[in-house]
Amino acid sequence: MRLRAKSAALLPKINKGIYVTSGRSASVHSAPIYISAKHFADYLSPQQGYCLFLDIDGTLADFTLNPKDSFIPTTTLTLLEKIQSHGVNIAIVTGRSLAEAKQMLSPIKLPIAATHGLEMAFDGISASLTQINLIELNAIKQAIRQSCTPYDDLSIEDKPYSVALHYRQNPALADVAYAIMSTTSKDYADWLLKQGKYVWEIAPKAADKGIAILTLLKQMQTNDTLCPIFIGDDITDEAGFIAVQGSKRFIEKSHLIKGMGIRVGNEYQQPTCAHYYVNNIHDVTVLLERFLTFCQKRSTLLSNLTNSNVQIVSKHSRQLI
Repeated sequence: MRLRAKSAALLPKINKGIYVTSGRSASVHSAPIYISAKHFADYLSPQQGYCLFLDIDGTLADFTLNPKDSFIPTTTLTLLEKIQSHGVNIAIVTGRSLAEAKQMLSPIKLPIAATHGLEMAFDGISASLTQINLIELNAIKQAIRQSCTPYDDLSIEDKPYSVALHYRQNPALADVAYAIMSTTSKDYADWLLKQGKYVWEIAPKAADKGIAILTLLKQMQTNDTLCPIFIGDDITDEAGFIAVQGSKRFIEKSHLIKGMGIRVGNEYQQPTCAHYYVNNIHDVTVLLERFLTFCQKRSTLLSNLTNSNVQIVSKHSRQLI
């Protein structure tokens, strides 16, 4: 069951000025365009190659009171596997740890940027993208545990390279959670306080989904230029939207990427950098189904074109004999 706040006042507050991405201030696209998931193929071209970047929570998996209870439906995993079989590169970009992401995706194997890009898995190789001060991280975790002692409804998520504090079980504790995390983080200059849905997280400043997507995209590139599509639902996904849509803040002008950023949910018309949006996780599933149909038709079209070219070459060769 997806959590819904009773009023906008209970939503995570986005005006505290805490969330930043590697020192970049994102320009907000004030009016994202609604995409009818059933007609997603209308936005695509058979002549263009695509790759998918997908968040997990709130995009592929419903929110639950306990994050450990969340799961990706088997039907969705099967859908991703079928899309992948048509030669489409798919990668996961999530705030979850690498171990959790792999477990949720099992049995399929996909490239993963976990912990907001701090952990990376590609072609069976796992690596950390930055040096982590584990002494400081352990001190941060200990301070948070002590501060949370009086609050049973606060849940600490202990990750290898960061720590998150969830208040999903009691949204009324939003300000308490923020106070605990902001007070703790201010003593550590190399760490950043990130905001999400019913969660605050302290992570190294290098944690950035936009940079993670560009790193994965560089690994995926073939002779043909790929159009990246990133679908996410949370504040931490904004850096990813900026990256795929071609922000000069991420890449040189000569290498601008023009992809699609799709936000999941627009319930309270919160500001977003995404150019497009769908309403909910069900829409994401329908969108992926339509994308699979598009891929199937595209594969058939390319196969027919290849066969036609082979026949033309064969006929021409016989005429030369």
